[in-house]
Amino acid sequence: MKSNSNILGLTMATALLAGCSAGQVAVRPDTTANIHTVAIITVSEPQAYVAQDFGNPGMMFGAVGGAVAGASSANAGKNLDQIASEAGFAAGDRLTESLQQQLAAAGYEVKLISVPRDNGGKLLKSYDAVDAAGADAILDVAIESIGYATEHPMFSPHWRPAAQVHVALVDSRTRSKLYGEKFMYGYHNPLMSGTDLEAPETYHFASKDVLFSDSTRLVDGMQDSVAAVTGEIAQKLKK
Repeated sequence: MKSNSNILGLTMATALLAGCSAGQVAVRPDTTANIHTVAIITVSEPQAYVAQDFGNPGMMFGAVGGAVAGASSANAGKNLDQIASEAGFAAGDRLTESLQQQLAAAGYEVKLISVPRDNGGKLLKSYDAVDAAGADAILDVAIESIGYATEHPMFSPHWRPAAQVHVALVDSRTRSKLYGEKFMYGYHNPLMSGTDLEAPETYHFASKDVLFSDSTRLVDGMQDSVAAVTGEIAQKLKK
């Protein structure tokens, strides 16, 4: 039980501190005018779909309660993985496809490139060795986490889609960052820096049982997180 509590505590601390190095870089007005072709690095799939039960009443009762909440999160995460798999939902593929469509609609020529990475949940540390395939800029997107979460035992205990996604647009010639942002869809924490995107109440579930009783709406909620994030990226890069 002690080791479980330690793991949960580390997970919570990581969540609270995440985003401190989000690397926010606003798009300058003249940036998009000089970009005609964007090379999108295919987005890696998350290792697992997360179910963070921060709103579990156990969180109010110390280490033992925290361990119970952690077990709840772990079990829910396994269920999410199975539901996503059965529905054919792959967040990395969906993000890549949506980015391609959104940027093409925004007037860019889009190329897809594939780059090996040690950690699919983080942006590349360096773009020096990336072959941009003749594009003016490289777009790197990393899914830190995606799934569902609750926020607070009293004020926000319902389950809603939750995603954290990092974005970087890099000049293919200078390899300097032209744009950087972290999006947090659904679940929000005031101690985390980034751009908050709200999850529509259509995808709010009163309890874990209700969440898993409607797999179609559950998957639709995760798809909405993809659409919301890619829509914001396209809006930021709009010519």
